[in-house]
Amino acid sequence: MQREKRIKSGRLFEAEFYPVFADGRRVPTRAPKTKRSTEEQARYNMQKAVKNFLRIVNTNFDSYDNLAHFTYEPGEAPYSEEQGKADMAVFMRKVKARRKAELREIERLIALDGTNRKLLRKLAKLKAPFKYAYRIEVETFKRGARKGQERYHFHLFMTGGLDRDDIEELWARGGCNVDRFRPERFGPEAAALYFAKTTQGRLKFCYSKNLERPTELVPRDGHIGAKGVEKLARQRTDDAAFWERRYKGYKFLHCYSRYNPHNGFWYVSVVMYKPESEGPLPEWTRDIKDEDWIFESV
Repeated sequence: MQREKRIKSGRLFEAEFYPVFADGRRVPTRAPKTKRSTEEQARYNMQKAVKNFLRIVNTNFDSYDNLAHFTYEPGEAPYSEEQGKADMAVFMRKVKARRKAELREIERLIALDGTNRKLLRKLAKLKAPFKYAYRIEVETFKRGARKGQERYHFHLFMTGGLDRDDIEELWARGGCNVDRFRPERFGPEAAALYFAKTTQGRLKFCYSKNLERPTELVPRDGHIGAKGVEKLARQRTDDAAFWERRYKGYKFLHCYSRYNPHNGFWYVSVVMYKPESEGPLPEWTRDIKDEDWIFESV
């Protein structure tokens, strides 16, 4: 029996097709008593963490939220990852305090002019629960005078409402570059995947406790057969019109397929997006091959 698993992450939508037994258990993808090598498992774990980060970002952040990059001046660099997290905690407290002060000011201005759309948009963001998701990047210098020393970077998504200058002012330990998160212009995956790009450093993802989780819809079992999934894999991978008819209201982003020689089944994963407005989407590009796409069911 084939299962259609569907996940909504904000305006991002994924559907995955894979085989299951009649009781819902997944069909084995490897020969008995075999498992991934250490390198394969590490790569899988990293891909899964990145995919989870991508879903979290799209579930909780959208246009008019912020994304920022933080670095340290040499004399301000933390001596451990724990100290780096403590620095971010201090920064978050400053942001929350500034948001409260800004909310009072915006409410005062709106009392004078209740039709200003920019002020009303800021008011909505400042009244919304403050959320954040960030990545710690730790790099070790391999040569030169600082060989063996570690360098820390932070890449952060957070709820909007504050101006760029306000945010940069609150980070007093080095460089800070703040932009608006614009998923419709650059693509809903671009910023999150950039934050999670593989580097020589270690990757750590940290989240506020109040983040919403992606919505996993009730799986649809038996609506399509193994031959049907094979047809999707062989004939519909690049068929945007087909997928947009199947999932109305969403625009096609990309589709990946993979054949499992051990169990003889095809696996298909499609990614869609619900735009804010009508009209064609920009030409978003993403250089990921089928073999690089993580199939959670494989």
